[in-house]
Amino acid sequence: MPVNYFQLHQNLEAYSQKTSMKAAELNTLEEALKKAFGEAALDTGATRARVERAERELPTLYCAKPTAEPMLTIRDAPPKPERYTLAAADGSQIAPNRHRPVQFCVINVGLIKAHHGSGLEPTTDIQSELMDQERLFTVEGGLIGEDTVGLQRDLAERRALLKFVENETGPVVTLTDGPLDVYQGTLAAAERQAPQAEVYEVYQKMAEMGVINAGYIDKPGSEMLTRMLALTQLPEGDLAGYDQLKRSMAGISDARLLKHLFTRTGQRSAIFEAITKTEVNRGPSVQAHFFYLNVEQGEPYLARVEFPGWVSERPELVDLLHAVVYAESQVLETHPYPYLLHRAHELAVITFEERVYVEDMLLRQLDQDGLGLGRISNKEVTKEIAGGRL
Repeated sequence: MPVNYFQLHQNLEAYSQKTSMKAAELNTLEEALKKAFGEAALDTGATRARVERAERELPTLYCAKPTAEPMLTIRDAPPKPERYTLAAADGSQIAPNRHRPVQFCVINVGLIKAHHGSGLEPTTDIQSELMDQERLFTVEGGLIGEDTVGLQRDLAERRALLKFVENETGPVVTLTDGPLDVYQGTLAAAERQAPQAEVYEVYQKMAEMGVINAGYIDKPGSEMLTRMLALTQLPEGDLAGYDQLKRSMAGISDARLLKHLFTRTGQRSAIFEAITKTEVNRGPSVQAHFFYLNVEQGEPYLARVEFPGWVSERPELVDLLHAVVYAESQVLETHPYPYLLHRAHELAVITFEERVYVEDMLLRQLDQDGLGLGRISNKEVTKEIAGGRL
């Protein structure tokens, strides 16, 4: 038995009590933040100006900034267009592992494209990349880690989407899972800079093509609005206490703060700009903006939809994105989530059996070429025996 259930059972009552105490604290904070949000919404322009001052003075600012829309805006879903193209991409990976007999990395991207209103079947593709040997190692000589692989996967998804829709005409929307800004993890700035720059180049090319690229975040936990409200609680022009106030107000997600405003499924919130600092000057046209979207009947269930600044400046495109993403999320009725993103994930996922097969392919090729074969570590062997795989 891998888990000592008796020992865990002894802690259940204390865990429940502390959970109740924490919930009470957060409920009190939530009510205070709702009041602060309502006060900040009385003058959207002043709130935006406060954030812009902080942008100039705080080099690592991460928060929401109001746009021209009133902060308490709630809009019903517009009717979706009769014809449009929706494409989605998702990725998975095999990260290099020093315990395996051969070190390698595979990035897999699943792609699916549907021409709504055409009567045609969706188009699918899978793109698999075996990472070059020189890219497997850091400048210090060690194997790259999950953070580096995750960044390269995100970049591969964006590259693949651009190629996948380059010949499409009419309204075109692309979806990826997660924020528009690519995964950064704990990577140093020097490692992030080149991939970030290429991603923004992809976004700029999509803008030139008129392709609306969007990111979909399910069950978002970000607190960008809370961080914005912390700025409004400071004395005018005094940012000295921002970090401490931000921490004291932490714990209430944007989705939790806003959900009481929604009365019907399909409604979206006001549009906000995401203030995030990167090492690359991306320009306002591809700066991420977002709204929250209620995708479920009954109790509001909010997703965050991100899109670039050039889309935010055109209300008709915001309406198009709103309608398309909401309609797509309703295909899976019991658990609303964009269907094409779900299908892209199914296409991209790499199974354990496929990992083993790829490794065997590489070992056979190395043996055929007369190269010395590595060996699996003793630690890995014992794990595989215990797991019944050997």
